[in-house]
Amino acid sequence: MIWITVSASPASVLHILLCYAVDLYSAKHPLVLCTDDAGVFSTSLSNEYKLASTAFGLGKREMFELARNGIECIFAGDEVKQDLVETFDSAAKKLNL
Repeated sequence: MIWITVSASPASVLHILLCYAVDLYSAKHPLVLCTDDAGVFSTSLSNEYKLASTAFGLGKREMFELARNGIECIFAGDEVKQDLVETFDSAAKKLNL
C-alpha cells in the first residue's frame, strides 16, 4: 500500500516518497491507494487519487484500473473479489473505459 500524503514530512521527504511511488507504478508493482487516518494526515481517499493522478500523469482509464487492481489486495474471499471485478467491469462498459 502507498500513502502519498504524509503531512508530517518535509517537502523533500514527500518528493522522495512520490518518486518512489512513481517508480513502483512504472514497474507495474501492485499499488493500492488508501488512507486510514484522515484526521492525522488531513487528507481523504479522493485526495489521494487526485495526487496520484497528478504525480503519475494518469487519465481516467488508468485511475479506474488503479482502483480496480486494488481488488486483489483486499482481505476477502474469492467470491467477494469476483463480485467486485464484475461491478468494475460493468461500470467500465457504462463509462466507455
